[in-house]
Amino acid sequence: MIKLFLTVFVVSSVYTVSVPEVKITGTMKNIMMQGDFKAYAQLDTFSKKNLYGLGPVEDLKGEILVLNGEIYSSEKIVKMISNKVNTVQKAAMFVYSYVENWKVVEVQANVSSHAELEAVVASTAKKNGYDTTVPFVFKIEANPKLAAYHIIDWVKGENHTMENHKQFAYSGKIENSNVILLGFYSDHHHSIFTHHTTNMHVHVLDSKTKQVGHLDDFQSLKNFKIYLPIS
Repeated sequence: MIKLFLTVFVVSSVYTVSVPEVKITGTMKNIMMQGDFKAYAQLDTFSKKNLYGLGPVEDLKGEILVLNGEIYSSEKIVKMISNKVNTVQKAAMFVYSYVENWKVVEVQANVSSHAELEAVVASTAKKNGYDTTVPFVFKIEANPKLAAYHIIDWVKGENHTMENHKQFAYSGKIENSNVILLGFYSDHHHSIFTHHTTNMHVHVLDSKTKQVGHLDDFQSLKNFKIYLPIS
């Protein structure tokens, strides 16, 4: 009697979500290493429907955050902060994506630093079928105990370096208030649209005052929603 042994190999695959393309005009290294602050993006030339993006204002005179085509910006004028909507149009760098649909993920966690948030964003994306070697935009709605941020305000004529980049910036904080974080994640765009020490570039919008800042750090971000893009 001849016995036939049949071995079945099961090939498993990881489903990868297709994400909208992340685009950039201007770069961080132009700003940080070359002191090039001129406008690389003219926002009134962009199609606004489903547009999400961020960057510094031309000449490093403020911060920009775009949510579905609405351009929020904040700049320091003497000792006051001016918040505007759909007014500022020129950015020294602008990273952006067009997102029609989002996947909403409830995160049950207590995140207490920028580094921890980066890890949570990456792990949440991976668990939901995203390839984190592909750049993607994300959005977070939350109510942190504190969100620390800065609004860049470079003084024309001063010599700019990586070390003194925030020398003239306004440093602020949002406490126990609803915020929207818009960020771009990539592990291979350092000095392009992220700083060299992080995989994320994130701006924060105070839902009440509409003030925009570049997120530096925060305390106690609990049980929040991450919106991941779907193309």
